[in-house]
Amino acid sequence: MELPHNLGKRVGILGGTFDPVHNGHLAIAEAVRQPLALSSILFIPAFLPPHKPTYAISAFQHRIAMLELAVAGHPAFFVSRLEAEREGVSYSIDTLRALRQALGQEVQLFFITGMDAFAEIHTWKANRELLDHASFVVIGRPDHCQHSCEQTVAMNFPGYAFDEPHGCWQGGPGQGAIHPVAMAPVTVSSTGIREAVRQGRPIRDCVPGAVADYIEAHGLYR
Repeated sequence: MELPHNLGKRVGILGGTFDPVHNGHLAIAEAVRQPLALSSILFIPAFLPPHKPTYAISAFQHRIAMLELAVAGHPAFFVSRLEAEREGVSYSIDTLRALRQALGQEVQLFFITGMDAFAEIHTWKANRELLDHASFVVIGRPDHCQHSCEQTVAMNFPGYAFDEPHGCWQGGPGQGAIHPVAMAPVTVSSTGIREAVRQGRPIRDCVPGAVADYIEAHGLYR
């Protein structure tokens, strides 16, 4: 498995379908990177997302090409083909196991997810093992981020307690923390962008210019 050599010791992991990547994805990465002092953010596009019908997803080579264009101007952002190299369904636990093995114990991993997805963590594969490999960063609305996160933690990770000075939930030795990060809701979505392209509406306010050019050049989403 090939990974960038300059990820540093505190690495954020942002997975998704990225069909296409948009400005909201980049905003989330930046909103997490600064308060948690992350050395880098690793974007990992899913090869076969477990919760989406595969017939509706663009080819992997298009999605990763758009990601690489989107992060080109961000020195702390990187892209990995890990899930395509592994093939099969892209489960988060398998990705975290592979990253932990490749990067070693000295690198801290921070798995970034939204509050809606975190609330469904009881349905994730090997969900109790996830925090053995990484801390979680949960993105939520400013008005109820911590409260919503608290309910999910209590239901799924009963050994965790909130650490007020650090603003996160902590578990036992060797387990990752759970960090709530509040940010304004992202108003752009990949679904909305695909629909806009189908209807011939402009998307350059929603995606980096190079991504808009790529979508047009390759006739995607029409």
